[in-house]
Amino acid sequence: MEIRTLTPDDIPYHDRLMSEAFGRGARPTWDTAQDAEKRAELSLCNRTGVFDGIRLVATATVLDMSVYWDSQIVRLGGIAGVACTADRRGEGHVGALLNRNLIDMRESGQFISGLNPFAFGFYRRYGWDWVGEKRITTLPFELLEAHAESRNVVMFEGLDAKEKAAVVYDNSVKRYRGAVARDQTVFPNFWKRTLDHHDGRTTYVHVYQSPSTGEPEGYFICSLPGSGDKMIVPEFFAETPRAESGLLGALHYYGTQFKLVELTRPFDDPLTLSIMHWDVDVKLKPLFMGRIVDLTAAFAGLVAPDSVRGEAVISVTDSHCDWNNGSFKLVVEGGRITVNRTTGNPDVVTDIQTLTQAYWGRPGLAALRDAGRVIVTGEDGYKLLSKLLPESNSYVGDFF
Repeated sequence: MEIRTLTPDDIPYHDRLMSEAFGRGARPTWDTAQDAEKRAELSLCNRTGVFDGIRLVATATVLDMSVYWDSQIVRLGGIAGVACTADRRGEGHVGALLNRNLIDMRESGQFISGLNPFAFGFYRRYGWDWVGEKRITTLPFELLEAHAESRNVVMFEGLDAKEKAAVVYDNSVKRYRGAVARDQTVFPNFWKRTLDHHDGRTTYVHVYQSPSTGEPEGYFICSLPGSGDKMIVPEFFAETPRAESGLLGALHYYGTQFKLVELTRPFDDPLTLSIMHWDVDVKLKPLFMGRIVDLTAAFAGLVAPDSVRGEAVISVTDSHCDWNNGSFKLVVEGGRITVNRTTGNPDVVTDIQTLTQAYWGRPGLAALRDAGRVIVTGEDGYKLLSKLLPESNSYVGDFF
């Protein structure tokens, strides 16, 4: 067995494996234009595979993504396209690829990683864990009302709205950890993915524009289903209360076509502050899975409050990354955090999955301690770590 980076000559074999794993066996087709596009894509990501002779039996892709983190932008290794052919599953090939990916991400400076799992338990074995939550709210259209601010909402089709939507998106997601900086991520083109028309149906974007300046203050996206009574709104951001009211008022008019609307929004969604009824159904769902790839770089990448000073020793178990496994001394001074290995007694004992969740900020460090996943032997060190890793909201609206 051999693990290596895929080459352009491997593209047909990769496509066949993707078809088996995700396309239910649909026969892939190629033409000159598609081949050129796939070759270009290959140069924009790290795609590795396990080969048995010339046969590709498993593959995984690492996307080099830029994400917001406390108003900074950091690099995240996005794990995508993980697949193994059906007759070779259970032999450890995907695990071997993930271990290789962790080494590659660390060497390239991607000190955190994220993925959308087919099964949370599978990836937890390799150090990832669920991070953050989102709210999916379903309600009858009859609970939405017309609003005078709706006159400031303009409808666009697909990518025609990109310039206006991007302004609102960036302003809105900067306060979250992990949201994709779409214009600063080279591949894939997340704005095209979000706004493009799909399955022969039009993607509509409703933008609220300031009545005085014309500047965008909010938007929502929808693609109308061909059948059924429920309309899906996968993205809804409002920077101001008037934009929130105007967009909900504009959404109200779709009640002539559908009975229900489903909105996906960040955990701190204010919708239920203005609309509450027994028929409002709110579900909390995990965002995706995250992982600290390089503990030292992850802490060094944080900006500590100037008022925070002190030391803490943490002991971390990471069975897949020996560079994260052991005890580390964190020294905080002047807004900077330095990390070095130590043999000193730990103040906090945990594993990489739990530390990852605390690093993303939800679930928070205190809740993880209450659950018995953080063992504290030094309260001062724990308090310092709590200041470095405060509870925080995360958001990821992009699937990869």
